[in-house]
Amino acid sequence: MASNRELYSMMNSLNFTGSVTQPDGDRLSELKVGEQPAKGFEFCPYKLIRKYPFLYCSKQDSDDLHECMKLTIFENRTWTFFYLLDPGPTNREPLLLVPSSQVEEYLDYVSSWMKKKFSVPADREREKFFITFGEMDTPLPRFIGHANSHNAVESLKPQVLKLPKDDLTRIGTAALEHYKTKMDVIYTTFRTDKKKKDVEAARLKRFERHKRYGRMMKRAQRYLGLRSSITEHANSSRIPRMGWNGNIPAPFRIEGNVRFVCVDVEAWERATHIVTEVGLAILDTRDTKNIPPGGADVGYNWFPLIKSHHFRIREHLDKVNRQFVAGCPDSFTFGQSYVVSSRDISDVLSTIIEDKESDDKRPIVMVGHDMGQDLKYLKKVGYNIWKAPHFSDEVDTKSMFQRYEKSINGRGLQGVCQDLRIPGHHFHNAGNDATYTLRAMIAMAVNYASQSFARQNDLDHGDSDPGEWSDGATDDGGPPVKSSEPVPQYNNRAGSGPNW
Repeated sequence: MASNRELYSMMNSLNFTGSVTQPDGDRLSELKVGEQPAKGFEFCPYKLIRKYPFLYCSKQDSDDLHECMKLTIFENRTWTFFYLLDPGPTNREPLLLVPSSQVEEYLDYVSSWMKKKFSVPADREREKFFITFGEMDTPLPRFIGHANSHNAVESLKPQVLKLPKDDLTRIGTAALEHYKTKMDVIYTTFRTDKKKKDVEAARLKRFERHKRYGRMMKRAQRYLGLRSSITEHANSSRIPRMGWNGNIPAPFRIEGNVRFVCVDVEAWERATHIVTEVGLAILDTRDTKNIPPGGADVGYNWFPLIKSHHFRIREHLDKVNRQFVAGCPDSFTFGQSYVVSSRDISDVLSTIIEDKESDDKRPIVMVGHDMGQDLKYLKKVGYNIWKAPHFSDEVDTKSMFQRYEKSINGRGLQGVCQDLRIPGHHFHNAGNDATYTLRAMIAMAVNYASQSFARQNDLDHGDSDPGEWSDGATDDGGPPVKSSEPVPQYNNRAGSGPNW
């Protein structure tokens, strides 16, 4: 769990405020349902005041104050309620907020009632009771109603579902991340110790996942000669002191002379255990060695070096997806499609992926868009990539793009290609998708390298973002990382086989 000092630091960086000005304080009774206050209006989470006795009182006082509050919190008193919906994926209940001025007034009342002083805590703890919203055009709370009893509060909660939802798509990625983190901190302020630990554990897990995405990006760059390892960097005389762009060859040694092997598998929408197409796209990094990736920071010059393959499964030629995606198995753009029987497809894939026709056995880096699913589908057609002797690393372009955009949400391949300025058509053909996925990896690696040099970070080759997306200026991506082979799960029915 984060220490109080860490939470205070986070709250301070997220524009919490400790002042007590209430620009709309004189017109609370005139608010209409759904109305939003002006920026600068100060709020306190309703649950925070309810848990005040246990968070800010000694053990001796907490029980007495808790009993007092049960009796007095609605005694001759009406609270003004606002709400915000949880912007994260956790489906937490709406955040109920009350004006900070009402909280201070009530604590003064309780102090008088108990003949003992209770007030908003001082210093950094005070900031939890005075929170403003709306910075960076993030959502403002909406008025939901007044309540003078516990039942009245409960009757307000269902009304939230009938009121407008904030359009989070209108704000930028950085603002959205800022807002979600801020809301995480607010929810944490009134959680029990166990829940605080859960929230903090989830936050740290998310941070580490994002850092892994950055390391994946860096390893891909090292394989393409767009980044050096830490050891090589310290001793290299090839570091471009005046910057680098795509019009000159990659500035560093191509590490490992790897073969990028991108896979895409199409399954039938009516029975997803049935594989109808398999696509492969191969990029041999030895072919890119002396070729500039090209201007516009996309890597167009490397696209023609990709060798693409498309296979349709003979037994399932009649199965074409139409309901959820527009399948187009007859529209392979990058060569000739081949029809292969289900009993032969494994051998065909093994020959291409493992380069069995060559004696030059070099490392294989598997690439995919949300690749875990595609590798599992390969097992369904009888090919186990984890048995391939030279399989050494994985690159998932869905995760890479999340790092590239600093977004917690993944994007589909077609949207990624559009954002990266990669022209394409006939998506959902396995051969095309494998090729576009490999192009997307190239574009992100090239563009990210160009940005690093443009920021004049070539000396430390690090990361200008010190936040949750940074994997450290001294991190070169580390050693290769590949997933563990999935363990089959068996049905309970007698005689049934494994489910992958």
